[in-house]
Amino acid sequence: VETEKPSVPSVPNEVRVMTDGKMRNYIKYATTLLMEKGEDLIVVKGMGRAINKTVTVAEIVKRRVAGLHQDTEIAPLEST
Repeated sequence: VETEKPSVPSVPNEVRVMTDGKMRNYIKYATTLLMEKGEDLIVVKGMGRAINKTVTVAEIVKRRVAGLHQDTEIAPLEST
């Protein structure tokens, strides 16, 4: 039985990292947001098995885009 995921509005400056996605696509999207679209802030999110990939994406983007500052927040996910 498949259950429908609740629709969550996407935030324009958010990069949601999934386990089955390609890391290069996340990196390209994040750098595009910062360099071409002029975003001052992006949020890179991941949970579960995607945590390692999320951290790696954030670290690579930090190295590619000069002058970035990182704030790290780890928060529990509340399910209803």
